[in-house]
Amino acid sequence: MSNPVNNGTLLELATSSQHLQTRLELNRKLSSTDFTQWLFSRLDVHEGDDILDVGCGTGAQTIPFLRLAGAQGSVSSLDISESSVAAVREAAGNPSNLSAVVADMADLQTCIDSRFTVKKYDLAHSSYALYYSPRRQEVLRVMRDSLKPNGRLAAFTPNSPHGMVDFVRQFHAIPAEVDESLLFGPSVLEPFFRQSFWDVTVHFFHNRVRVEDVETFMKFYRATTYFVKDCEPAIAAKVQNIISSKGYFEYEKNGYLIIGGNRFAEE
Repeated sequence: MSNPVNNGTLLELATSSQHLQTRLELNRKLSSTDFTQWLFSRLDVHEGDDILDVGCGTGAQTIPFLRLAGAQGSVSSLDISESSVAAVREAAGNPSNLSAVVADMADLQTCIDSRFTVKKYDLAHSSYALYYSPRRQEVLRVMRDSLKPNGRLAAFTPNSPHGMVDFVRQFHAIPAEVDESLLFGPSVLEPFFRQSFWDVTVHFFHNRVRVEDVETFMKFYRATTYFVKDCEPAIAAKVQNIISSKGYFEYEKNGYLIIGGNRFAEE
């Protein structure tokens, strides 16, 4: 993965809290599988856990983490978007066991050392975020090294096939960074996890998104990191033809979750 999304327009689109909320809301409404339920059934969070959430966005995982960890646990979250972190704090009600900071994940070690109250974690987690960093290996090492002796590291990423990406590829080029993100799980995460932990499990998220009107599809497409405005009319016309014929437009939107535990002893 030679060209991670680390600057420019793609990063702005990826970290926009407005676009993120649009994607989250439409995914919740239109997906065949409830992602939050699927993810948390595998993360095995317990009351009293101390949790690190890297690239927390607007709190899609941070808020459930807080609820599950309870008053005896804690959540330490960071995101590069100031508006996203503000949304997390507002949604959570600023409890004393939440540390939510604005920071680049590349500065995770500094955040743990000087900004977070809790320094060691039962679970270090990141969903839909790590592949945006050009220093992802360093971020992964910091997450791993921040674990308690029996702590677990978990990361979720998009995975092929991705139907919307494949569909709009007919109309315009897809940024290399987007295609690379779909390979991030097996090509980057898995080698790191297998070099770091005795126990590694991989879970594949199988999901289909069904859209029944063209404007909903276009709203979703406009919130992606690969949106091309000049191609809107042609894409909308094609989607409308499919909906007129079938009654809906449906595509796969899958994911890859890897969890590591029982870390190798340090030499």
